[in-house]
Amino acid sequence: MPAGATPAPDSEEPLLDADETGLGFDDIQGTEEEKQLTFQQRLANMTVPEKVKCATKGTREMRSILIRDPNRMVAAAVLSCPKVNDAEIESFAKMGNVSEEILRTIAMSRAWTKNYGTLLALCKNSKTPVALSMNMMLRLNDSDAKKLSTDRNVPEALRVAARKRVVGAKH
Repeated sequence: MPAGATPAPDSEEPLLDADETGLGFDDIQGTEEEKQLTFQQRLANMTVPEKVKCATKGTREMRSILIRDPNRMVAAAVLSCPKVNDAEIESFAKMGNVSEEILRTIAMSRAWTKNYGTLLALCKNSKTPVALSMNMMLRLNDSDAKKLSTDRNVPEALRVAARKRVVGAKH
């Protein structure tokens, strides 16, 4: 070994905490609200790899906070979590403060857009890319298309297309 080299760490030592999320929530006493506040406080001091670990192995509450993270890698890790279910995806699709890239990822997944609630939430979300929401609008039922045609929170192009669909359905 050269004179200035330091030995490699033992391979048996874990690089991160052995706890599933690495946050040690078991030691925290108090209500769920206090635990949530503690997670939000800890979140400010976390590194990106720690946030990714929480996104993939954490609780539903952790994922709902981390999906809004400005770092793309953290938000994408939430979607790749095996624990994420259709109800969570639908709630992510309804959020106005998630990135456009997350909405695009949800929209491009056939498994997630099979759920009508997710499809409707993506169409109603103003941040969903217009081209995607135009295609999804064609799969909505007539009553939802009619509501979409008068919704001021969606892009004008989508509203006009929904209006044309509703008028065309009457004839």
